Amino acid sequence: MLTTENLILLIVISVLLINFQTILLVIIVYFYGIKDSTITMLEKNEIDDNIKEMILPYELTLFELGFEYQTQVSSTLVFSKHDNLQHSFYYYHPIKGVHALIDTTPIKGCLRPLTVSYITFYESQHMAISYDCFGHNIISIPHNIYLFDHYHGSFKTAYTSHLKNREIEGEIALREALNQEGLYNYTKFMIDETMENAIKENIMNPTQNGYKFSASLAFVNYVHRLVKGYRRAKKAIKENNKLIDVSQGEKRELYSSSEQYVLSQQLDEKPIVSSKESKVKIFLISVVTFVLFFGLIGIPWSVLPMIVLVLLIHELGHFWTMRYFGYKDTSIFFIPLFGAAAKGEKDNATPFEEYLVSLAGPLPGIIIAIAIGFIIFYNPELRDNELLKDYAMMSLFLNYINLLPIFPLDGGKIVQTLLFTRYPMAQFYFFLLSILVIIFSALMLQSILLGIFSVLLIFSLNNHYSTSKLIGEIMNQDSDVSFKQRVIERLSSHKKYQGEELITKVGMAKRALKILNAKKPTPSLMLFGLGFYLMIILSPLIIKIVLPL
Repeated sequence: MLTTENLILLIVISVLLINFQTILLVIIVYFYGIKDSTITMLEKNEIDDNIKEMILPYELTLFELGFEYQTQVSSTLVFSKHDNLQHSFYYYHPIKGVHALIDTTPIKGCLRPLTVSYITFYESQHMAISYDCFGHNIISIPHNIYLFDHYHGSFKTAYTSHLKNREIEGEIALREALNQEGLYNYTKFMIDETMENAIKENIMNPTQNGYKFSASLAFVNYVHRLVKGYRRAKKAIKENNKLIDVSQGEKRELYSSSEQYVLSQQLDEKPIVSSKESKVKIFLISVVTFVLFFGLIGIPWSVLPMIVLVLLIHELGHFWTMRYFGYKDTSIFFIPLFGAAAKGEKDNATPFEEYLVSLAGPLPGIIIAIAIGFIIFYNPELRDNELLKDYAMMSLFLNYINLLPIFPLDGGKIVQTLLFTRYPMAQFYFFLLSILVIIFSALMLQSILLGIFSVLLIFSLNNHYSTSKLIGEIMNQDSDVSFKQRVIERLSSHKKYQGEELITKVGMAKRALKILNAKKPTPSLMLFGLGFYLMIILSPLIIKIVLPL
């Protein structure tokens, strides 16, 4: 039965979930340093052939619309911690007097390989700029710019919209192409003016090494706009992709080749290693957010420090085991609503390492709980210590629950590592079964939190299924071509994946390659690892049988 308290709790959690992506992004982006951008003038023949091949389908589209190629400029991305170059290829429409820029987007989370923007310059030194599914990325709009973004998901439609957008009362369009120096000045103006306005609006502050976002309402509003625009862009691009005629032959092939290059680029990108300072700050903020969240929904404030300590010891077990096995960029953070997590990166970790990393989380907490139980049993003066008893029970309960064979709990990861490492569809059905168990548990316990958790897992079900099918298709191919190249080619050219956004394909490719490159566990690891795991899981039943004897 839904009580008034449960109804209030459901409303609070729903509001938080709606803005969860914003909250998470605010925390992450706040610690993201922004460097000064450098601009380089290069001729088209100096550009890598892969880049030229990538822009070709978009360039052909502009040629069809009547544009002519002029020149190009390259610059380092202010939002990238790598020295990746963003290439801007400049085109001009001599009849309409419209300028167009094809910009490469070599950053994580990009929705497609390139963006195309249309620009009209006015005699008043104002500009009208029309983007397509990219306007939300602009930190701050310079004062002399009319910015438009209708989120069409189509560069051609965006051009038609620009012709209407630029008809602004009192503005007279200039009709002259930019030379290389003019393009350089335009690029520099856009970067400098955007950053200057962002400082004035208190979105960011200058530092010795570039810029840093400020803890302000303006910054939060920017991130919220970013999240809303990103969702809108994903929807628009996905809808437009459905309209693309796959039978277009060579033109479709060209679009596929663009995606292949960007997929390869992002798969080759090394993970960004965060500084110790930023990791500590994220950890502290996540702990405070975690405590405030559960405190506000009714968990006693006196109990929360105990929960944090139990979870921290659990994650430290994962953390130190990762460090021992040479995982990189290890860190711990708390997640409001769900608990805590330890993360780390290691290419081709062995099944034995993954098994021990998963086991090292719950095992220390269980051992500590049992040790406290023995201490209390053999020390009569401690038998009335409710704090020790409560901690032991909580540590035993939370860590034992985490060992249950349900994905994504540690127990589920152990079962997956030992039994389903190279069996993608078995992994999917195990994931599906886990969701059904969580839904059943939520209904039996009348737990809103478990119910919300199961809903979030359901949202990822289709992606898990598509990735599992992709892995199966690659495994069934008789080819000497590398797994990476086969995955990229299939994602970019096969009909069933053409409705997916680029960011989704990157995630699918990474998960697929992790499974395809994974080593099978040895028979001895499967036998002894599974035996030890089952012994822990079945220990309550064994104790119950043995004690009466």
